[in-house]
Amino acid sequence: MSQIGALTVAHLSSRRRSLLSWGLPLGLMSGFVVAIYPSIEAALSKAVQSYPSGLKEAFGIGQLSSVEQYLQAEMLSLIVPLSVGYLAVRAVASGLSGAAEEGRLDVLLSAPLARWRLVAAGFAATAVELAAVLALAAVLTMLGSVIGGAGLSAGRAAAGFAEVWPLALLFAGLGVIASGFSLRTAVVTGSVAGVLVAMYVIDLIGKLDPSVSGVRYASVFKYYGKAIDNGIDPLAFVGITAVATALAALGALLFERRDLPA
Repeated sequence: MSQIGALTVAHLSSRRRSLLSWGLPLGLMSGFVVAIYPSIEAALSKAVQSYPSGLKEAFGIGQLSSVEQYLQAEMLSLIVPLSVGYLAVRAVASGLSGAAEEGRLDVLLSAPLARWRLVAAGFAATAVELAAVLALAAVLTMLGSVIGGAGLSAGRAAAGFAEVWPLALLFAGLGVIASGFSLRTAVVTGSVAGVLVAMYVIDLIGKLDPSVSGVRYASVFKYYGKAIDNGIDPLAFVGITAVATALAALGALLFERRDLPA
């Protein structure tokens, strides 16, 4: 465990800039969204009445009668989960495929180090990195609410951002599996990012057309609710986290058995 801990700290140190490069823009954008809400609240409430019900359901728009619903529609339904999901893939790939491309992997494995420990450390570091980015985004969002006088609930905002964490972690697990097949960062990130977008589109199609709603079961976004309105679903949160961990474990097995480039 001490070896995994040291590797986790090293991975986090190498990616320390991601907190600002990802958390800062997402937080500032979310903060701006909630800050302007009081000035456009009346116009939004009137406009949303003319939206088709299917469209509102598909994009999680609701009635936009509260700043929480507006934040959900503008940021937490699309921008934040897709951005943080992509970050998860990039983060976990940097410690595996990225290390192989840069020659660091040979150095690491020249020590008495099991490959699965390297994978475990990368996955754990990614989990911490995602939590830190989402926490910073949530804090900046609340700051925007205070500046704009939007009255955003801190607890509900925290739940909304926290709900993104297991979803993003699942794509980190898929990134580990992809690294078990390829040690090219572009291949790993590109393939898993494609799955991320495909799952979102599949879920969207299922929402827009009830006759094919069954396809939503193929997407993790079906289990991604609106925690900012309804609170976190413990079963979905724990279940997605468990699946993400299982995927990472499978990826560690694949990575353990694959041949490394000379």
